[in-house]
Amino acid sequence: MKKILILFALLVFAYSTGYTQATDTLPGTITSAYTLNSSKRYLMLGEVRVKNGGNLVIPAGTRIYGEKTSKGSLIIERGGKINAVGTQTNPIIFTSAFAPGNRNAGDWGGIVILGKAKINTTTGADTAAIEGFASSIYYGGQDDNDSSGIMKYVRIEYSGVALAPNNEINGLTMGGVGRKTVIENIMVSFCGDDSYEWFGGTVNCKYLVSYNAVDDEFDTDNGYRGRVQFGLSIKHPNIADISGSNGFESDNNGAPNYNNPRTQPIFSNITFIGVKRYDTSTVDANHKRGMHLRRNSLQNVYNTIFMGYTTGSLFDGIGVANACNGDTIKYMSNIIAGISGKNFDTAAMNSNGFNASTWALNSARLNDTLNTNDQVMLTNAYGGYISNNWNASYFIPLAGSPALNSARVTNVNAVDPYFSSVNFRGAFGADNWAAGWTNFRPDTVNYNTVGISQISSNVPGEYRLDQNYPNPFNPSTKINFAITKPGFVSLRVYDITGKEIINLVNEKLQTGTYSYDFNATNLSSGIYFYTLKSDNFVSTKKMVLVK
Repeated sequence: MKKILILFALLVFAYSTGYTQATDTLPGTITSAYTLNSSKRYLMLGEVRVKNGGNLVIPAGTRIYGEKTSKGSLIIERGGKINAVGTQTNPIIFTSAFAPGNRNAGDWGGIVILGKAKINTTTGADTAAIEGFASSIYYGGQDDNDSSGIMKYVRIEYSGVALAPNNEINGLTMGGVGRKTVIENIMVSFCGDDSYEWFGGTVNCKYLVSYNAVDDEFDTDNGYRGRVQFGLSIKHPNIADISGSNGFESDNNGAPNYNNPRTQPIFSNITFIGVKRYDTSTVDANHKRGMHLRRNSLQNVYNTIFMGYTTGSLFDGIGVANACNGDTIKYMSNIIAGISGKNFDTAAMNSNGFNASTWALNSARLNDTLNTNDQVMLTNAYGGYISNNWNASYFIPLAGSPALNSARVTNVNAVDPYFSSVNFRGAFGADNWAAGWTNFRPDTVNYNTVGISQISSNVPGEYRLDQNYPNPFNPSTKINFAITKPGFVSLRVYDITGKEIINLVNEKLQTGTYSYDFNATNLSSGIYFYTLKSDNFVSTKKMVLVK
């Protein structure tokens, strides 16, 4: 009944505020192969879970909306798979169900992928419950080569719900995801929490874009050991989180312990565009650092550009300091530019006398510091702040840029063959891999291109609920439906408040086509809804009584 009431509220809202209308709702549980249709638009009500053995197939160009009240979210559980493969010219889009002008960060939950790779926990257990949900959903195991499927050319817009402090749904959450999973060409924009967060696991990623996240861009925890190459991060001056918003944030886990496997990812070729265009610019005080390494993390960073932050990188705690001195943490061949405070800082407590600046600027580490952002010589790195319209080409280095032909560590692929060997620093050389599929103004896009006037849910080949006829009607109308699989079926009519008016069907039916008359002689004019339910199938349509 709760889901029906949510659906009623959503339908009413659609007609009063221009809510984007979907043509189908995703089922709450997917246990086998389930393929979407790119010509339809889908709504996520609450948690959509792909269970062990399930496989959600999403074709290029498919649009999926998350519903706000129920915190619509997609969860790929351990043993489940996602097969979402868009293209450069036809990406898959997960976005807000609201119309242009009404969209905001946190309009829906997010995408959560959970696998069986190794993680670390404060208790030493090899599994843990992922944050962000009222009921426990577990991730982790012993299979670092686990596969949760593939995601390529996917945009995730206006997601990220904070349920409580330190209990948030991110744009893309990966918990214990194994290295045979493919994550490439993903853009997370206007997320209400972190754009990307890895909780343990070994999944490798390429071509990631984070745009206008409220909290961190790339957050690594609980023993994440994957490799990430080619990423772009852009911050908004007035969007930041009270917890402190960073480019990188990395912990071994939530407590300052040394539990294994240690958080030890390798990032290479990331471009961070911080919010301080010039030293005198005024921004939200909750914007903090390009990188915050803490709680015994061993994160490694190569060939990366940090621009326009108050602090470039903060190396926090004795565990991090000892790892730097012991050369366990690699921070090499990076460009740090336009920092208004310290390029490198050390937390005041528990640093054991470690001097981050002396360490980072040791000639063996091959890092460069520049006084201004302009010295990096990107095409138009801060032009979007002026025009309020970014373009992926803005971040291509100009001829003579210190980012070009300057990577002092070109053999990162010697550390792991996943890395491409390139001679530039930052996300881009001459090739603009973000062209065509990214969108920096999703607030202006009208995704509602087909004027469908109902929200329905159909399981192909089993059930079909037709639009009533006539509609509008007075006083009678006919409701037809078909089933190709015998089952217990209910067909009920509700008023706009969710009150049940009549139960037309409540019995087991055999395969066939059915027709029922609904007589509204004793009812007032207005909007009514009828819902067909059976097993995991729920379909609701609207009808209008006019007297």
